[in-house]
Amino acid sequence: MTNSESRAPMTGIVLAGGQSTRFGADKASAVLAGRSMLEWVLSALAVVCEDLVVVTRPDQDLPSLVQPLPFRVVEDVIPGQGPLAGLVYGLAVAAHGSCFAASCDMPLLQPQLVTLLASLAGGYDVVCPRVGGFLQPLGAVYRRDRCIEAFERRVAEGRRKMSDAFHRLDVCVVEEQELRSADPGLDSFVNVNRPEALAAIERRLADAPEPGASVR
Repeated sequence: MTNSESRAPMTGIVLAGGQSTRFGADKASAVLAGRSMLEWVLSALAVVCEDLVVVTRPDQDLPSLVQPLPFRVVEDVIPGQGPLAGLVYGLAVAAHGSCFAASCDMPLLQPQLVTLLASLAGGYDVVCPRVGGFLQPLGAVYRRDRCIEAFERRVAEGRRKMSDAFHRLDVCVVEEQELRSADPGLDSFVNVNRPEALAAIERRLADAPEPGASVR
C-alpha cells in the first residue's frame, strides 16, 4: 500500500452487497483467473488507498482472498435500497475524508485511474468520470463530509439514483480523453453483469501476451 505526499489519504469503498440478479450468483465470490472479483478490486485499491471498506448484505459470506488484504466490513442493514444507500454505509465508517467508491464487479479497475481522479479532487465534493456519455458514480471520488448528508437525505426521500444525488454538490466531471491518460482502454469501467462477460474477460486475460500485465 502506497501513500503519496501529493494527495490526502484515501478510503476505498467496495460495494459487494448487490442482488446480482442478472449474473445469477454472488458477484463478489465469482472467480476470475483464480481470484474472486472482490479480490481483484481490493487489490487495485490497496495500491492507492490507506483504508479499505467492503459493504455487504446482512449475513453475506465473502470469499477468501488468495493474498490477504486488510479491509473492514460494514453491513447495509436495509438491503434492496440500491448502491446509493450502500455508499452511505461505507462513507459512515471511512477513516479518511477522501473516498473512492467502486463496485465488486469492476475487476479491471486500474490504480492509475484512481490516482488520477484523486489528483483532481481539489475543493470538489465529487470527481466523477463520464464514459460513453454516462456518469460513472461507482468509479468516482467523494468528499465524505459533504456527500454523506446529501446522500442520506436522498435515500430517506426514496430517490436512489446515484447521479441524481449530486444535486447541489460541487462536481468535477472527467471526460474520456483525460481518463485515457491513466487507463487507455477504459478497462476500469468494464462491469461484469452476466456470466458471459466474466468469461470474455477470462479469455482476454488468457490471450494477453503478458497475462495480467494490462490490469495490474
